[in-house]
Amino acid sequence: MKRIHIIGAMLVVTVLLVGLGGTVFARELASAELKVRMEIPVMQKLTILQPAEIAFIYPENGQAVEFNNVGMIRVQSNANWALTVGAVADASVDVAVRPSGDRFAHWQSAQGLGGIYTGPNGSQDIGWDVKVESRAGSLAKQQGTVQLYFTLGQS
Repeated sequence: MKRIHIIGAMLVVTVLLVGLGGTVFARELASAELKVRMEIPVMQKLTILQPAEIAFIYPENGQAVEFNNVGMIRVQSNANWALTVGAVADASVDVAVRPSGDRFAHWQSAQGLGGIYTGPNGSQDIGWDVKVESRAGSLAKQQGTVQLYFTLGQS
């Protein structure tokens, strides 16, 4: 009986030694790396919600005339944007604009190339304050019109 235990123990030791010696170690046969670069095209949309047009009469004292909340536009963009604001007006006036609702915003001339405003991606509704000043030599009580136009681009 002792012999059976000894033979059994030897058999177990032999199986363990043979089993450990036959262990297969896995190794990496191949490696691959894939880099993906996606370019999302810029999408920008400018919508005129309310036209930015005003009709006015020059004040007699020659002071500037200010109009608040003139027109409304919506800028939608998936990138940072730059908006140029220009004005169509007669040559006897200077026109300046600023976004309405911000009393501390600087007035920017809308003459020539126009004022440029920038903003982040997303959707934003913007109204305008407009200041009209008569140039020297213009007539008091003269009626005039101003129409703003907008050009949207990427900043």
